Amino acid sequence: MTALTAAFLSGTVALAGCGGEPDEPAASSSASPPPAPMVKSAAKLIHVQGKFPKSRHQAVAANVSAVVDRWLQAAYVGGDFPRATSTYGNVFPGFSKGAVAQAGKQMSLMSSATIAPHIDGVEVVSSDVHVDLLANNNHPVGAVARVRLVYDTTGERESRQIVRGHLDLVPTKSSWAVFGFNITREEKGALDPSSAPSASPSPSSSSKSGDKS
Repeated sequence: MTALTAAFLSGTVALAGCGGEPDEPAASSSASPPPAPMVKSAAKLIHVQGKFPKSRHQAVAANVSAVVDRWLQAAYVGGDFPRATSTYGNVFPGFSKGAVAQAGKQMSLMSSATIAPHIDGVEVVSSDVHVDLLANNNHPVGAVARVRLVYDTTGERESRQIVRGHLDLVPTKSSWAVFGFNITREEKGALDPSSAPSASPSPSSSSKSGDKS
């Protein structure tokens, strides 16, 4: 059994424990239109397990990445700053109901909620989404999206924020839903433009959902 299959199957077991069938992404609690997109990840399909036409590789990578970007935008870089931590509601578009519940317990890692009162702006430096796809008979049945978002904050808490890890997704009727995750968020101090970035970043905290082995 490959690592992709093992990761997907273990995540599926965790999802079943949350309520059985994969559910549709939870609806946003806000009726306001979303802010203008700031995150546009470079998407790439890295590995395919199973039969899936090569002509559809980039399309499926883009579709998975679009779901990831909506979350990165809503959770980390979207909206006005500074703002109170309490203003963060459901910032997990594209997550299943079970995943929203788990992510909501780890807002300090899964969003910018705890630093939002101390910053006055953000700038996206880079964002990448690398996708591993599990397919069966030319149809996608699961995906692992490996994510790396880098953004800088200004204000009282000037820093470089690095979000990375992976999301486990299953296809829905119209898109994809995140049902599991293992995410870290690392914060570095204010950057000196004249100095090169450190080659050895310090350890970061992690946020994990699902029974990964």
